[in-house]
Amino acid sequence: MSYSPSSSNHRNVPGVQGNKSFCLLSPDQHSFDQVTISSSRHGIRLYDVSTNSLKGEFIHGGAVLDCCFHDDSSGFSVGSDNKVRRIVFSVGKEDVLGTHEKPVRCVEYSYAAGQVITGSWDKTVKCWDPRGASGPERTQVGTYVQPERVYSLSLVGNRLVVATAGRHVNIYDLRNMSQPEQRRESSLKYQTRCVRSYPNGTGYMSQHD
Repeated sequence: MSYSPSSSNHRNVPGVQGNKSFCLLSPDQHSFDQVTISSSRHGIRLYDVSTNSLKGEFIHGGAVLDCCFHDDSSGFSVGSDNKVRRIVFSVGKEDVLGTHEKPVRCVEYSYAAGQVITGSWDKTVKCWDPRGASGPERTQVGTYVQPERVYSLSLVGNRLVVATAGRHVNIYDLRNMSQPEQRRESSLKYQTRCVRSYPNGTGYMSQHD
């Protein structure tokens, strides 16, 4: 993974070209000037929407499957190389928090717990404390076995929703991850690919194939 700073006079948005997988707005509710565009081929790019400029770019060795913001200038990314990365756009820095045994499909950052939560095709959810030094022995908080491959995570407050293959949905309280609060089977006929919690945390929506 490498970092490439943008040129000062750059005004195009090259991230809209090519194979994009998702787009995220800045977590700052008072300013949506920052946006990330992730691509399975081109890594992650950070843009300033107000100036239509590329702020920086991280290139992954493998496909990027998900990313999330930590603050306006940093975040976390996961992908097909099994790694959980912390990226700091403002200084062009990255480090590896840890790894899964198989590709990592999704990542969320919990402001309530101060933890990074990742879901993998190795049938686990892992929690990481990014305030520690790099390396799984210092940053990994816990590993939680799932019934199948993890396809989607959604987080509101302390409530975490985990959707896996086999139409399983597990709901956790981050304050006690020893076992799910609820274990459900999706009411959808086909495989759940995406879950998103309601803003008030009282439920969730799901999307199938």
